[in-house]
Amino acid sequence: MPDRIPQTKSLKPIRLAPLPNRPLVSILMSNRNYSSYLTDAIESCLEQSYEPFELIICDDGSTDASVDILQRYESLDPRIQAIYQTNAGQAAALNAAFRKSTGEIICLLDSDDVFASHKLQCVVNAFQAASGSGLAANRMLRVNGERKYLGQIPALCQLPSGWYGPSLFPNGPRMLPGLPPASGLSLRRSVAEVIFPLPSPFRTCADAVILYLGPLITPVVTIGSPLGEYRIHDNNAHARSRFTEEDIREIVVFEEEVWRAWRRYLASPSSGLCADFPALPEEAPSLLSYAYARFRSDPKYRAVYEAIPSDFLRTLPWPYRWYWRASLLLPNWLFKRSFNFVCGQSPAKMIVGRVLNECRTRLSFRNI
Repeated sequence: MPDRIPQTKSLKPIRLAPLPNRPLVSILMSNRNYSSYLTDAIESCLEQSYEPFELIICDDGSTDASVDILQRYESLDPRIQAIYQTNAGQAAALNAAFRKSTGEIICLLDSDDVFASHKLQCVVNAFQAASGSGLAANRMLRVNGERKYLGQIPALCQLPSGWYGPSLFPNGPRMLPGLPPASGLSLRRSVAEVIFPLPSPFRTCADAVILYLGPLITPVVTIGSPLGEYRIHDNNAHARSRFTEEDIREIVVFEEEVWRAWRRYLASPSSGLCADFPALPEEAPSLLSYAYARFRSDPKYRAVYEAIPSDFLRTLPWPYRWYWRASLLLPNWLFKRSFNFVCGQSPAKMIVGRVLNECRTRLSFRNI
C-alpha cells in the first residue's frame, strides 16, 4: 500500500468567503408520508427568531395527507417552497431542495424532527464567530413520537470541534464520534456545493455522506446547547431496535457509496491534494463489514475484524472500543443481541443514555 501519510500536509480545509451580516438561511427538508409530524416540523421553522430564511420542502411521492399540508402552508407563507416528485428516495429529495435553495447557510431538518425557536440565530452566530468553519453541529434532544424527553444526542461522547481533516483521510472515510443526525447539522453553502448532489442510492440516511465528508472538508464549529428534537418512532429509519442481515447488507452498500464520494472529493481540486495522490484502490473492511459477517455466520469473521485499520479503532470512544474488541468472544447469537443494543435505539439504551445525560448535567452544575 503506498505511503500516504506525508500527503496529509497538503490536505487543506476549503476557503470560505466572509458571511454578510444577515445571511439568508435555507432550510432543506425531505418528506415521505410523515403527515403526522410534518406540521410540527414546519411550525418550528416559522417560529424562528431569525430572519431571513427560506424553507424548501421536497415531498418524495407521499400517499398520505402530506401534500395537502404542504399546499396549505405554501399558500400561507411565501418563505415556504414545496417541490413534488415521484418516490425516488431521500437523497433525490434533498438534492432537489438544494438545487432550488439560494441561502449562504444550509440547515437540514428531517420532517419528523423540530427546531428550537433560536436554532437559526445560534447557527448564524456560530458561523460568524468561527469564520473558517463550514460545518456546524449542535446537540439535540431525543424524544419519542409524542415528544416526551428521552435523552440527548450525543449521549456517550462530546460533540467534535475543530479541524480533523488530516486524521480522517489516510485509510479511508471515517465518521467522527459524536456528530448528530441531519437535523443537528448546518453547512456553509460552499461546503454543501462540494458534497451535493448526494448519492442517489441513498433512499434513507442520506445525511451519511455529509457526516463523513463534512469534517474532511472543513473545520467543525460546535454548538453545545440542544437546538432541536430528534424524534424516535416506529417508522424512523434510524430508530431500529433490531437489525436483520438484510439491514446490515443495506448499510454496507451505503458505505460503498460513501467510499465513492470520498474518493471523488480527494481527487478534486478542492482537497488541495496533488493530482497523483494514491487513493485507496478498494474499500478496507469496516466494523459494519465485520457485523455483516457475524450476522450471516461467516466463519471468517475474525479475519474481517483484524483487517480493519487499527488507527480507526483507536478513534472510537472507549465504551465502543471495548465493545467491539469483546465482541470477538461472543457467539453469533449473542453478538446479534448485543449489536442491537449498541447500534440500535432499544428502550434499554434510551434509559442508559438518559441516565448518563443526567449524570453529566449534575457534574457540570457542581463545577460551576
